[in-house]
Amino acid sequence: MRRQILLAAGMMFLILLLPVRAEAGSARIQFTTVSQEVQKGDVFTVVCQVTSTDAFLDTEFQIQYDGELVQFLSGGGKVTGGGGLLTVSSTGNEKTTEKKTFSLQFVAEKKGRAVFDIKGTASVLGEDGTSFSSSSNRLVVTIKKKGASSGQTPVPKPPAVTPEPVLSGNNRLKSLKLDARDFTPEFNGDREEYNAVVDYSSDILYMSYQTEDEKARVQCKGNEKLKEGENEVQLAVTAENGSVKTYRIHVTRETEGETREREIQDSGVDTDISFQVKKEKDRILLKNSYEFEVLDPAALKETPAGYILSGIEINGIRVPAFTMENDLDNNYLLMYLKGPTGADGIYQYDRTEKTLQRYTGTMIDKVNKSAGVQKKESGLSVSNYVLLGIIIGLVVIILCMLITMLKMAMKRKEEAKNQKSEGYHEEKFYR
Repeated sequence: MRRQILLAAGMMFLILLLPVRAEAGSARIQFTTVSQEVQKGDVFTVVCQVTSTDAFLDTEFQIQYDGELVQFLSGGGKVTGGGGLLTVSSTGNEKTTEKKTFSLQFVAEKKGRAVFDIKGTASVLGEDGTSFSSSSNRLVVTIKKKGASSGQTPVPKPPAVTPEPVLSGNNRLKSLKLDARDFTPEFNGDREEYNAVVDYSSDILYMSYQTEDEKARVQCKGNEKLKEGENEVQLAVTAENGSVKTYRIHVTRETEGETREREIQDSGVDTDISFQVKKEKDRILLKNSYEFEVLDPAALKETPAGYILSGIEINGIRVPAFTMENDLDNNYLLMYLKGPTGADGIYQYDRTEKTLQRYTGTMIDKVNKSAGVQKKESGLSVSNYVLLGIIIGLVVIILCMLITMLKMAMKRKEEAKNQKSEGYHEEKFYR
């Protein structure tokens, strides 16, 4: 028996240790008034009371009413707005409560039925930040002409509780239009990927759009400052219920040169037309469909790689230019100019075509690199031949010296042998 009691106590202790899931509370917002029938010109009070099964901390919601029939007068520091829409905001509280009451004063201005109810979803938060479910009623106040009587004392009807509103999940765009040079494919609300091209002067993508549901919200990302080349602009459409659909636009921004060349082609201007060169006071101007001002090359910090400063005569006027150091008669020259956009830069001039384009350095660097490599290879080849000649000469000299030394040694050895032989015969004769 004692063992059974201990076992039961242990089981109860374990049950107490099991985590208990706290359910979020539910709140109710109720509109009431002393009389639901008033006369034109009367001032009446609508009481808005928020109650909850559990204590809550903050609440925030909007009240919509017929602004043409009644005019809002006052509602305390927590209530703002007018013209048919009030905002009730009781936030930043330090103490929880199970009831909050807001007294709203209105004046009846026109005959009709004035309706008071909640717009959208009310926010009621617990102390730990949990969101309470909420419900509300709909209050109707009948406004009659002044002096009219209903003949009976109005009995306030119990407020009818409206069900929780069903929030829309429609997060599609109805239309999308772009101020772009090219926009593909054709817009479809179900398609999420698009491509667009804008010119160099456009550092932002100008657009207009419309959502299928007026309660959906649109947020644009990546459109602050477009860079040259590839960019991605996103349109995030958030439905009333919070679901999100993202439309992505891959935007290509042209370079300054690409835009200028395209504009020339689009305008039908003949790019082979010769430049008109003229002097205006101390300035030299080059003109065709655009105007360029010739600048002093001395203002450049460094000369373009592989080029030397010279000049070219166009229509009898000497224009300073850079020619290729390794090919003075090359068809391409470089000029330091102020372009149509007002920006300074180096432009490449084609002697044959009489055209200008922004200098990128691609072709020139390639030519200079090729010339440098040839020169380097040529230098290495000459050095190798010289070195080989020196080595061969040294080998020949060394061989000659060795042969000479060998001959001298053999000669000395033979002379020593002869001297020894002569001394031996003389010694034998005297004896």
